[in-house]
Amino acid sequence: MSLSYREKVDILRQKKEAETQKKLEKYKSPGFFNTDDKGFVVPPDTWQWEPKSIHEDQTIRGAAEWADVFYDLLDSHPAYIDPYSSLAGAYMTKLEWFGRTLWPPEHDYPELRVLHGKYDLVPGVRGAHHFHHDAGGIGFELGYKGILEKIRNYQEIHKNDPEKSAFLKAEEKVVLGIRQWIRHNAQAAKEAAQKETDPDLKANLARMAAMNFKLMDDAPETFLEACQWLSWFLLETCVYNGSGAGGALDILLKPYFDKEIAAGTLDEEEATYHIACLLVKDTQYFEIGGTWPDGSDRTNRISWIAIEASHWLKIPTALCLRIHEGIDREFVRHSVKYMFEDKCGNPAYIGDRCMVEGFMKNGYPEELARMRYKTGCNWCALPGTEYTLNDTVKVNMAKVFEVAFLEMMESGGPSVDKLWEIFERHLGIAVDVIKQSIDLHVKYSYLTKPELALDFMCHGPIEKGFDISHGSVDYYNFGIDFCALGTVADSFAALKKAVEDEGKFTWKEIESALADNWEGREPMRMYLRNTPHYGYGGTKADENAKRLSDMLVFHTKKSNTPDGYNCIPGLFSWANTIGMGKSVMATPNGRRSGEPITHGANPEPGFRESGALTAMGIAVASVQPCWGNTAPIQLEIDPALAAGDQGIENITNFLMTYCNDLGGSLVNINIIDRDKLMDAYEHPEKYPDMVVRITGFSVYFCTLSKDFRKLVVDRVIQN
Repeated sequence: MSLSYREKVDILRQKKEAETQKKLEKYKSPGFFNTDDKGFVVPPDTWQWEPKSIHEDQTIRGAAEWADVFYDLLDSHPAYIDPYSSLAGAYMTKLEWFGRTLWPPEHDYPELRVLHGKYDLVPGVRGAHHFHHDAGGIGFELGYKGILEKIRNYQEIHKNDPEKSAFLKAEEKVVLGIRQWIRHNAQAAKEAAQKETDPDLKANLARMAAMNFKLMDDAPETFLEACQWLSWFLLETCVYNGSGAGGALDILLKPYFDKEIAAGTLDEEEATYHIACLLVKDTQYFEIGGTWPDGSDRTNRISWIAIEASHWLKIPTALCLRIHEGIDREFVRHSVKYMFEDKCGNPAYIGDRCMVEGFMKNGYPEELARMRYKTGCNWCALPGTEYTLNDTVKVNMAKVFEVAFLEMMESGGPSVDKLWEIFERHLGIAVDVIKQSIDLHVKYSYLTKPELALDFMCHGPIEKGFDISHGSVDYYNFGIDFCALGTVADSFAALKKAVEDEGKFTWKEIESALADNWEGREPMRMYLRNTPHYGYGGTKADENAKRLSDMLVFHTKKSNTPDGYNCIPGLFSWANTIGMGKSVMATPNGRRSGEPITHGANPEPGFRESGALTAMGIAVASVQPCWGNTAPIQLEIDPALAAGDQGIENITNFLMTYCNDLGGSLVNINIIDRDKLMDAYEHPEKYPDMVVRITGFSVYFCTLSKDFRKLVVDRVIQN
């Protein structure tokens, strides 16, 4: 008897969980998995590969060398065929793991590097991917044969320009390598079909083989072929540099779905199965819902089916539902119901109003702003026409505060007003350094490692003959994320209350306590830590948070980069809360030296005992920069809150109000039982299937390092 689609997906989930354990055994480096849950599988022990370099230092330099290495890797990469999946392929390594890049020595930046360290900046120099391809508008239209023809056509056009010719030759080799990888898997599926004895699995494997031989050249024509084509493209970008931008899934697949539903060659259950097979390949960021350029609701049957596929899987996925005023409220409620049932942090929710109105403030029309999709941890981008470096550029405001505080104390005459003045001056310097770093990246990053795996799926690089990072698409908008909002807002508030308003402590006492990391001063630390926090509502810290938000917007938007590129401010720390915290001394809000900074735009955990959800929503909405970048809110919710329809209704109401009325940008939600989490912290091996949302991404809890497990536990306990 044949297995149902749902039963096959259950098997795929079990295999993924088993594969996760294999990865934990093989890759035991602490922190290796402190990032998005990735779908790579452990390669066979017999497979060994190393990039070949023509240089003594074993680095890979420039387009031609990276194309040669990438082709060699894909040509030797083992095939992966699972008879229970409708899609072939899996990736087993990434080029970035081999660490063979070299920044051109003649373009070194020692002065900027000093300032990067001084302010603990993530400057974006040498940042990879974090922009959005146009697989639907290019790949689905041309197929790989058509893409090769396009590349060769522009080779002829640019034949008298050696640099452009070399770039296009490299792009050709990349596409040929992808076709080879598909060929190997098609052949493996064919051989597996010949050996398979189960009639249903045999038919599936035979179909898989025929489909992939076809897709080596042709554009997809069916729903299944579209899923397979998209999967191959996304997998090859993972191998090249770890890109995770999936796309607007319900736009990409809708034409194929509608055609086959009308023809009677596909039903919704089969479509759910195929999307589940796509989602299990890798946690690529897909958006569903939202609006068309004219503002009408974009939600369709694929939107619902994607949520259903994620529900079937119950694994970390990166779906994001875009909420707007005209969305079907029942669709949002349905997703919330599954989120509480599955407890996997899926989906995230992005607010259409904030993102559209914000991007328009940069001078773009509304129709264009509505085409900017959420295809990253915290960010949106236009498909194939915008380069952004989103989520790779960050300012640690806690470190800026530290620099300002130490300077103030050394100069004498300390006061909160003086500290604000010095802080803003240093924040401005940090932002200017970031802008100079972005220009440096655009000028020279292509010489290090061009975006060859994504260039051919964008509008401009092939036509103009040079890399997207070097200026070949229409729009350049660089996201700058600011971190530690709560830490800094609370620190200013604690100093104002305890030193200036109440005279409880002197500036010298504060300076000494921070230098000694509060040793022997626990009552003092707790007094400062109990100052009303940002997020409580109506506090000095709330005022400070808004002041900080306005300040970071001013310094980001007061000028473009020196070379004229637009920058867009946001509040987001990704997984840098631990790393950035380690670089910062003790702070006046009672935080100890080396402890994590506050998460993104969130208040300090435990900022309020009752009414926290509403208060946090109001607080985070009030500090939204609203220029087209996000300031996500991270919620930790006990599953008992949704014990019944009213709980689901309450969270649905919150999401609709937060996104539509308050103008919030992004909501990430953890549904997790406190007692179970505490046991998992001590015994992660007992919970191999527990999924937690760290920030914009979800992971298996057991894969996290102890520091990251503690971060999640502290957030849940204190909230």
